[in-house]
Amino acid sequence: MKKGALAVDIIIPTYNGLPWLEKTVRSVLDQTYKNFTLYIIDDGSTDKTAAYVKALKDKRVRYLHKANGGQSTARNVGIKASTSPLLAFLDSDDIWYPTKLEKQVAIMEKKPKVGMVYGHYYLIDEADEIITYLQIWKRGRIFDDLLNGNIIAGSASMVLIRREVFDTLGLFKEDFLIGEDWEMWLRIANSYDIDFVPEIIAGLRHRHDGMQKNYKKMADGLVYAYGYIVHEFRMKGWRKRRFANATLYTATELYMRAGFRTKAKITLLKLFAQSPSAFFANGGWKIHYSTSFFMKAIFSTKIVRYATWQVRRTERYAGRSIKAVLGHSTEPGAKQ
Repeated sequence: MKKGALAVDIIIPTYNGLPWLEKTVRSVLDQTYKNFTLYIIDDGSTDKTAAYVKALKDKRVRYLHKANGGQSTARNVGIKASTSPLLAFLDSDDIWYPTKLEKQVAIMEKKPKVGMVYGHYYLIDEADEIITYLQIWKRGRIFDDLLNGNIIAGSASMVLIRREVFDTLGLFKEDFLIGEDWEMWLRIANSYDIDFVPEIIAGLRHRHDGMQKNYKKMADGLVYAYGYIVHEFRMKGWRKRRFANATLYTATELYMRAGFRTKAKITLLKLFAQSPSAFFANGGWKIHYSTSFFMKAIFSTKIVRYATWQVRRTERYAGRSIKAVLGHSTEPGAKQ
């Protein structure tokens, strides 16, 4: 490694992460880029995480324990404890491939105006077998591209970020159920250039017991994220419609999968009031509602007015607790 190479602080938030955590940590220690410090933030685990970390006996590894509060709170604890000019994040069941840091740091050194670097990745299963892969080729100010979805990755495991970004824009939002990384990428893309490594540099794990199966919670999180982010960036016109398609349409599908048909209908009406063209953009919704329901949604003035009121209500409560938007509370700590 060349003299004067930029130091990287790596933050792994974990809650009862064993045995996955062992592979995750090994993938960090095996990086070809060696100038890093690894912070493992234990978010109130009740397994043997503490004993495992202490047995590593690696001077680059630091362990911090906190009360359970969710993934964003753990990441923020790590950011505050760290000191290096570059920050990377890794979920406690994902893995990096050996040159991940080396290739991302090289871009940061070459392009000082870039605030964040991501890369391509495999989606892997519990046996490390490849399910599929994702390659995104977007660089520069990609705010508008991110309105279509969290295209960088549904995880923070892919990014390397300059510390000055957090000093300027603030930390991860701690009241989001999901999408706190998406919201952060939007903030960054609104103020900084973003670049990528054009090759596979990580494996993001899909688990049968993961957050991906909690459809109701994911849908609630998307509805809240829509109201908050629209208000935060003062979205109007086509940007607001595009973001509604990305959040409210997906939330509708998730409510249907979870069996909450009434919530699905209300969310669908919110989307229709905001973006009527979404019916065609999303392939006729791909949702098994009856034709009569669609006709009522299209032609009933009362329904459209109600949907419009719901959209305005969601945006009016943006920035308050999620309970104010959803009408109910949620469990206090999002488990990793």
